[in-house]
Amino acid sequence: MFDALRMPHDAKELGPYTTPAVGEDPFYVLLQDDKLLSHVSVETDVLLEPTPTANGQFLANDTRLVITVELKPYRVDVYNLHFN
Repeated sequence: MFDALRMPHDAKELGPYTTPAVGEDPFYVLLQDDKLLSHVSVETDVLLEPTPTANGQFLANDTRLVITVELKPYRVDVYNLHFN
């Protein structure tokens, strides 16, 4: 999951998506490198309603994932000062 949040190292990691789609310019990623993660915690719960793509049925492997991120810049400058 964390690899999906980071910037790709090369074009091979993108598979068929080698260029941003229309409206994805500029293209943002959450992490420059997943090695910069400093803390991870997991909270689990029971999914009490079907996911939107399940057509009203409960499927055993359906998951709803909520990611909460607290941003802290690695290097502080005038452009990211508001994250401190």
